[in-house]
Amino acid sequence: MVAALRLVRPALLAVLSGAAGLPSAYSGQPVALTVTGRDGRPAADVALYLAGVHTPLANQRSPVVDQRGEVFVPAVTVVPVDSDVEFINSDPTSHHVYSFSRPNTFELPLYKGNARLRTHFSQPGVVVLGCNIHDSMLGYVVVVDSTRSGVTGPDGRLTLPDVPAGRHVVRAWAPGLDRVDPPELGVVEVSETAPASASFELEVTRAARGPKQRGSLAGSDY
Repeated sequence: MVAALRLVRPALLAVLSGAAGLPSAYSGQPVALTVTGRDGRPAADVALYLAGVHTPLANQRSPVVDQRGEVFVPAVTVVPVDSDVEFINSDPTSHHVYSFSRPNTFELPLYKGNARLRTHFSQPGVVVLGCNIHDSMLGYVVVVDSTRSGVTGPDGRLTLPDVPAGRHVVRAWAPGLDRVDPPELGVVEVSETAPASASFELEVTRAARGPKQRGSLAGSDY
């Protein structure tokens, strides 16, 4: 089964306010975000981003989506608009990655032998990944209008680095949520002098796709 999350309610754990009398130039602060289900368990593979943050990050590298054991690794990748994503094949068999998700449609033949190919995503939206050779494979690239984004780990946590001071809207996406208008989880306020942290609650109804959670692509997956 594919992962699906339904928004229950945001619960902001901590809001750290700014301090006066500081220099106007600063590098930003880390923001630690945590997502749990209604049962209190960590929610992994949730794409989070701070809407409308466009300041660049230093030494930003193109993310890599691997294919291992006929599974996309990671299952969910999130990138800013106008980003490249590198696809590699670590399997001993060939793959042919594609997406019908408009306007970010593409296809890449990834032959065996650790082939490496890139594709560019210029429009926001959720890109559903499949393989023309192995119809059980399913993954996602979430293209967002933000340079501060990432995916929660097994512990349901994500730390975003170098976040500018201010009031930032946190949005989320995971398989099963609205691919056109990701829900707003809440707001986090970041000061110029100290890290910030926030926690949000979601109802987790299905786990993210893994090696033992396969199934052919359905029309609704696009």
